[in-house]
Amino acid sequence: MTRNRLKQRARAGEPILGAWVFSGSPAICEIYALAGYDMVLIDAEHTPIDMAETLACVRAVEAGGGDAMVRVPSHDYGMFKRMLDAGIHSLMVPMIDTVEQAKTIISSCLYPPHGRRGYAASVARSGLYGFDEDYIQTAHEDTFLALQVESDLSSRNAAAIAALPGADCLFIGANDLAGSMGKLGQVSDPEVLASVDRAAASTLAAGKVLGTIPIPGRDASTLAAMGYGIVVGECDIATIKAGALADIAQHKAKFPGRRR
Repeated sequence: MTRNRLKQRARAGEPILGAWVFSGSPAICEIYALAGYDMVLIDAEHTPIDMAETLACVRAVEAGGGDAMVRVPSHDYGMFKRMLDAGIHSLMVPMIDTVEQAKTIISSCLYPPHGRRGYAASVARSGLYGFDEDYIQTAHEDTFLALQVESDLSSRNAAAIAALPGADCLFIGANDLAGSMGKLGQVSDPEVLASVDRAAASTLAAGKVLGTIPIPGRDASTLAAMGYGIVVGECDIATIKAGALADIAQHKAKFPGRRR
């Protein structure tokens, strides 16, 4: 039985509501976990945070009683090894276009005979620094991989990708998918939605967890009703920005200095 609670819940069909952290702030990660989000997703792809900062965020989520997932910056084999050895068992991998890419990534994240992950379980956080003597036998169950569908090509290959053992979740990135069709920012375009829905149907048909972010006309509750098991809408940067602008707007008559 996997000790990865997030994977257990997602595979059991529980809807997972997540919050996205771009700031790299452990305090915000802990607040989101304490607030009750099912998952805190730490973004190491579009941010400058390094490995140590990423792990600090994961530890903060865990301190708040929550479950963390990290979006990795690339498909680099060594980076997967470092993330996993740091005890980060749930990873989101961007820009998976083909079955071959997916197979390579899955193999990089699993020990033999399931893959080619390098061994350091006896001293790494992943194996509780050697206290979990069974880790190498159970690591493939602990690891939760969310592969991102972020192009129309990926959507067309979604059925074959979702069918792979180890592809636990397909997470649709509608913005980049729209961009691959020459329609960046047009996530409500009928052709874009058709591509999104094709990938979603393929994922559900394979019995895998389906994830995405809200888009206009499809909020988190609507997406859950459509079969999406993981929805990540809340974002720390957007929330801080909105709060700051609201505060300035409320008091600008009394504080008319430098304002946008």
